[in-house]
Amino acid sequence: MPDLLSVHGATAGPALCCFRLILGTALVWKIVADHVYGMARFFDERPKSLVRWRYERDEMAVKLLLSPAAYKVFYVARAVAALCLCAGVLTPLAAAVVAAWCVFEFTFDRKFNTVFLGVMCLPFVFARGADAYLSLQSLLDAGSPAGFLDPPRAHGGESLSWPQFAAVVLVFQLYWSSAWFKAASRQFTSGDTLHKVFAQLAALRDELPAGRREYYFPDWFTRRFATGEPSLVARRWRLPSLTTIAVEAALPVLLIVPATWYAGALLGLLTHAAFTAMLPKRLVPFSLASVGTYVLFLPPSTFVNLIGGWT
Repeated sequence: MPDLLSVHGATAGPALCCFRLILGTALVWKIVADHVYGMARFFDERPKSLVRWRYERDEMAVKLLLSPAAYKVFYVARAVAALCLCAGVLTPLAAAVVAAWCVFEFTFDRKFNTVFLGVMCLPFVFARGADAYLSLQSLLDAGSPAGFLDPPRAHGGESLSWPQFAAVVLVFQLYWSSAWFKAASRQFTSGDTLHKVFAQLAALRDELPAGRREYYFPDWFTRRFATGEPSLVARRWRLPSLTTIAVEAALPVLLIVPATWYAGALLGLLTHAAFTAMLPKRLVPFSLASVGTYVLFLPPSTFVNLIGGWT
């Protein structure tokens, strides 16, 4: 843990470069999924989309309304930027464009997962050398797949760059704020929130086309945890709800201590797998990016030895 408190410079280490690739992959996944579900037409005027109609009439929204042509230019630019982030090409500019898009998207589609993806782009706006590892250039320079995956050995001792340290702080905020708001909600701690989520998903399952469904649970699960007697079902969700709060509060602490990092990473992976099972189409990018941040908690030498041992 003391090693992680040693912060120096803005040069990205191998772990931050690895997270760049994971974050870029998550963003590309989200962009492709959004396009399949019609986001390219969200700001069309003829015919006017439901999203734009609601956006224009939402008195609480911060209006950053674009013309349909400007929207489509921004729409294409953010897709190109996400691919550049994956490849480590013009990384600071690409990260800034994607972050700006996520802020804009939040004004008309308020999903906090989008905000998280945008905020995690910000360290790459300021980091130097985020393309030194797992990038298009390093792939061209590598003599073999093992050489591409093998991280550079000498890189600033045990000091983290401040952009990586900032990303770690953001992950702490993500988990602890989520745990705090859940713990303060009597509806969540009683199990009622999770019950209502599954009850709504089960109710909508048969009304949606096969390609739009996000509910794949068997009938016995639906009877016991979604459509049964409300007070009884809510009680069944109480323990999972309290467990979720405890796990979210403990995860950053487990990850930042090298001795417990493996336990924290495994616990986080299982937790996000459970979240994603609830809403797979919506949560895959968020879960992928969240689990990807775990490499940022490792001391630089530990990350190098871990990846080097696999290659």
